Order: sequence, then structure tokens, then C-alpha cells
Amino acid sequence: MPEVTRRDILRGGLLAATAVFTSKVFGDAPAAFAAADGYAVAYNHLDITPQVSKGWGSLWMGGYGWDPRGASPDPNVNHVPHRPLTAHCLAIHDGGSKNVILRLDVVSIPRDVHLEIRRRVVDELGLVGDSDFMIVSSHTHSGPFIGDTHPDPVVIMGLAPADVDAINNSTWMFIGLVVELVKRTVEEAPIPAKLAYAETTADIGNNRCGLPEVIDVVPVLTVRAASDDTLLCILFGAAAHPVCRKRDNVFDSEYCGAAAEFIEQRLGAMAFFFLGTAGDQEAYHDNNVDQPAVLGARLADAVVDLVENGQFDPVTGPIRTELIEVTLPFWIDNDDPDNVAVLRQKYVERTHGPNTPGWDGYAELRHARIMIEKIDNGTLESNVPMPIQCWKFGSGLTILALAHEVVGIYHVLIKEYAEQIGTGNLWIMGYANEVQCYVPSDQLLWAGEGIHLGYEAGWNQGDNWIAGYGSGQLAYGWPSPFRPSPPGTHPASPDSTESIVLTACEGLLS
Repeated sequence: MPEVTRRDILRGGLLAATAVFTSKVFGDAPAAFAAADGYAVAYNHLDITPQVSKGWGSLWMGGYGWDPRGASPDPNVNHVPHRPLTAHCLAIHDGGSKNVILRLDVVSIPRDVHLEIRRRVVDELGLVGDSDFMIVSSHTHSGPFIGDTHPDPVVIMGLAPADVDAINNSTWMFIGLVVELVKRTVEEAPIPAKLAYAETTADIGNNRCGLPEVIDVVPVLTVRAASDDTLLCILFGAAAHPVCRKRDNVFDSEYCGAAAEFIEQRLGAMAFFFLGTAGDQEAYHDNNVDQPAVLGARLADAVVDLVENGQFDPVTGPIRTELIEVTLPFWIDNDDPDNVAVLRQKYVERTHGPNTPGWDGYAELRHARIMIEKIDNGTLESNVPMPIQCWKFGSGLTILALAHEVVGIYHVLIKEYAEQIGTGNLWIMGYANEVQCYVPSDQLLWAGEGIHLGYEAGWNQGDNWIAGYGSGQLAYGWPSPFRPSPPGTHPASPDSTESIVLTACEGLLS
């Protein structure tokens, strides 16, 4: 395979790669046939664990900074067990329309990769309508590095150009494989099915910022054959950063994949995991490679108990979908040349660095040089796009899917609004379509380094103009933290990050 750069990814074209699909057999599923009325489903999965022997050009891993990290080509290295990284696809046929969810075990999907997958599926192949196609990543921190933009592998790991080219070769292959998975699933004859929804809870994590919001809800959507009630597949979720394995060099779908495996073994149906608003929520961890199985079993127990003993609400009626995009403004207006000049000077000063041995190896220096280059060549971003998607089923469920790493308070505030207007069952997903930044609240932005060293806020060192040392904004390659309301403002001011996100979600729900 030739070397592929990001420009090649955006240029498009079909990947000449072979996808080896495997099918799990879960009991005696009814024969598939086209549906005339009501729901019908098709579903598949694919192992997307990068392997050199299968043509992957890169084993570089994402999820942790700030040094190079790659998986060993030997899956048995150190005799550490791991779970495969999986892509799942579910196509829900609703009369004459199709709604498709693509679920991926990767840490993040940058915008250009998201748009290329969407272009191929929606525009080039015409498999599904734009708002009817949803992509969600599990955010496993033991997954492959995808793309070279946000985050930038040069910033986060200091990789050489040849290594970045290798990442883009793997990204190209990844795109081709998941598009083929969607195509195969959409074109299969679906099985008439009925859907039902319920929620439970599981104690698998805490708020790493020390804030009161701990999102322990576990949403569960069952898909059963209409003919005989056979359980076909289960969609379930949780809101806890998949970081409990530890930072090592082994691909692993983390507690998310462990829970799915346990559920499949016990219930005989394919299980799809979806991450919630986990920006400040973290799975319990003690740097133990066995911890994903421990937490996965705890989450699976909650799901299985609910499926076997709980009360579910039928999910019926036509599905209405909407996909919008808002833009998140930076704290400073970097469309103002005077502001940009100040910003540039701040980054020039940062390149001199603290009086620290080895400063040349610091991500802060690499990031500063890239910011100066962007300013000088006129490519500095003015804001960050944020897709938000809503699927409203006729009755029984609404799914609200937010891009990026949204923190837990948004879950709380959106749920409160939904209760006020009588939305009914609401499943809030994060990490949807693209993952390019944290989405902090006013409280986090006001506090800066006062909460979790400013990691989620994106600034520290008393300077809210530039991305903070070791912060999320620096890791993702942005120049500045996002804009908050004026300190103490309540409710959030209209031009703030918090208000922009909440207003968009409220509009979709109502």
C-alpha cells in the first residue's frame, strides 16, 4: 500500500482492502427477510485490531501522552491478555427508511476522518441519509491512533514524519474497513424486530475532578425478533473513561469490551457498548491489567439483571432524526489581528521554556511551535465545530448524541430540561461522530488550574489565553481554552460554550 497523507484521506476514493467479516452465532436467530411494516434490523461486527500481518501500517496507540507509545506486534508480549478492538454496525429499517449506528473501539475520531466516513457512506454509496447515520467511539485508551490532526501525533507523542505517514496509512485502511462494514450491514435482508428500553445503574467510576456529578446510569436497549422474541442484540452504555487497564503497549477494548463479552456469553446476543458524557468521569483504576475484567463484569451484571428481571418500555413508531452543528468559541477572539499578535508572542515566550533539562522533548514546546506556524501561515482555527445528533423514536426513547468529550454536568442539565418538557426516556451519548476536544462547563472554565490542574478547562499557570501545560486543549492541538460566561453568571451567557451546547440540545429535544 502506498504512503497516505491526510490530504489523500480527504481526497477520497475507495480503499482496495479486503475486510474479513466474521459472524458470531447467538442461539437460533430467525431467518432474515425484508420487512414491510414496523422495525427490522441487521447487525454485524468486525475485528479492527491493527495487525501488521493484516496490512496495517501502524501500531501507534492513542489515549495517553506525552511520549511515543505503540503496541507490540506480538499479541502475547509480556503474556498480557487483551480483548480485540471491534467495530459494530446496527441498521434499523423503519418502513422505507434506514437508521444506522456505527460503533468503534478507538480513542477518538478527528473531524476529517469523520467527514470522510460520512461522505463515503452517505454521498458516494448512498446507503443512508445524513442525519440517519451516527458514528460513536468507545474512547478506549488502549486503541489505535487515528488521523493526524486533533490530536496531532507530533504534539502528543513527538513522532517523526515517517511515523505520521504510517498512522495515516492505517487511518486509510480503517476508513475503508468500517465503510465496508456499514455497506454489508445495510444491504443485508433485515430481521423483523421489536425494541424496548430501560435503565439501571452500576458503580464503576467517579468524578475525577472532585465535582458532585457522578453519572452511574446504564441505559439498555434490547432488540428482539418480532416472530418469537429471540434476543438478537443489546445496546448498553456507561459514562466512565476507559482508562482502567493502565498505560501499556497492548491493544484492548477495556472494560467496555469486557462487559460486552460477558453479556454475550450470558445472554447469547451481540452486545454494543456506548460511552456517555464521560469527560470528567473516570473508571476506577489501580494500574492493573485485570481491572477491565473486574469493572466489565460489574457492568455486565447490571445489564444482565435488568434484561432478565427488569421492566422495559416498548420503543415504537417512526424514527425522526436531526443532525446539526454548533461552533465552540475560544476564550479570545483570534479573528482579531491584535489578539493573534499577543497570542503569538505568548507562544514564542513558551518556546524558550522553563529552565528544565530536556525541554526539547516536551509536548508544550512541540505544540507552541505548531501554533506559531499556524499563525504565520494563516491557518489558526477560530473555533471548534461540534456536531449534535438527535434520534426521536415514535414513543419510548430519544437518543441525543454529542460530539467530543462532554463533561458530566451537561448530562444532568440536559436531563433536567428533558424532564421539564416531558421528553420521556432519554439516552445521552458522548463521543459521537467526532472527538476533538473536551467540552467543559462554566464552572471548570472559571476555575482553570483550580480543578484537576485545569486539564478539562484547558488552561493553567494563570493564563487563560493559551492552552495550558499538560491540558486537554494542548493534547488536542488547540490554541486556547473555550469561552466561558462572565464569572458568577447564571444561567450561562448566550455566547459561552455552556450556553451554546445546552441551547442546541434543548432545541433538538423540543
